[in-house]
Amino acid sequence: MVEFADMDAGQLPAINVAVPVRASADQVTRVIADPAGYPRFMPTIDKVKVVARQANSIVYDWAFDLALLQMRGRNVMTLYRPPPGKTDVASRITIDSEEGDLGRGRFLWRIHPRASGSLLVLSMRLDLREANFVARQVASAARSVNRSANVALGFSLALHVRDEAERVAGAAKLAPAPPPAELRKPGVDLARFAPLLTRGDLMLFDASGARLDQIAVIGVVPHSQEKVHSVMRDARKFGSSLVPGSKAEVVAQAGNVTTFDWTIDLPLVGVSGRMKLTDQNPLLRVEAIDGALNGGRWQFDLQPIAADATLLTGWARFDFEHSTWLLEKMVHADAFLGQGIVGASQVMLVRAVRSRAAKL
Repeated sequence: MVEFADMDAGQLPAINVAVPVRASADQVTRVIADPAGYPRFMPTIDKVKVVARQANSIVYDWAFDLALLQMRGRNVMTLYRPPPGKTDVASRITIDSEEGDLGRGRFLWRIHPRASGSLLVLSMRLDLREANFVARQVASAARSVNRSANVALGFSLALHVRDEAERVAGAAKLAPAPPPAELRKPGVDLARFAPLLTRGDLMLFDASGARLDQIAVIGVVPHSQEKVHSVMRDARKFGSSLVPGSKAEVVAQAGNVTTFDWTIDLPLVGVSGRMKLTDQNPLLRVEAIDGALNGGRWQFDLQPIAADATLLTGWARFDFEHSTWLLEKMVHADAFLGQGIVGASQVMLVRAVRSRAAKL
């Protein structure tokens, strides 16, 4: 879940990742509470040096090198175990980024015991505007880019911890499922999800190991279905609302099909391509036919839930393996990081719809 920021334009939203784990809460806690072991299973960390230890806290330095992304930092970890005898209470681990190339922020891990293992929840907020030069250049372009970096990093951390805890627990490796032939609209119990949708947007990842089969996003847009539909079918105006510097130009129009070129002009991660949009109100289909996301497919469904509120559900399959040099390096280094980047871009689309609809 990507939470909404408050009215302060500079405030960053919190990112929350929930992952079921086939390992006990104690086993998951031990994996997280041992930062010296991170380089063994986290591609985004090359070195860890423990600087100080106390009863329930650890100070450690970390390092990561990937092309232009040469990063260092210092974190402080604090472990809060449940009270004795409270086997149903979650352990909590906080990690404060005190200094370094990822800026300041906090990670909060909660490990909830379950009958079949545990539920791992990571909540985080890092401000890359206080990070190193490369990260600042990317994050300064828009708050949405900062948010996307948090989503990608949080997703990568949570899934690598899951895999390591299951390895330690001796859980059998799951056989890879055959890739689905078609995209599938996610089934959602709106009554159960409604409280969460008032706080943020939800993403659902359908994956088999390192292969992401589908990413879905669900959010409420506080405008009528007619207005939201008019925003999304206008490729030029919608494409220009993604992030500052983005734009789209219509190159062909035939009936309910619009072909357009799009560009996101950001430092180091700028991308461009050509897409085809088919309007089948209330369903919209988008296909990338050239450029960075060639072969990608998106579908969006718009359902009114009130006179001035529309449930936007989007589901898609695409990747960034053939985009910019920097993005390709990151995706190849860490498949889970790449999946997080895909999810972050879906949230960016929903936020762009809200922004554009509010301006009409």
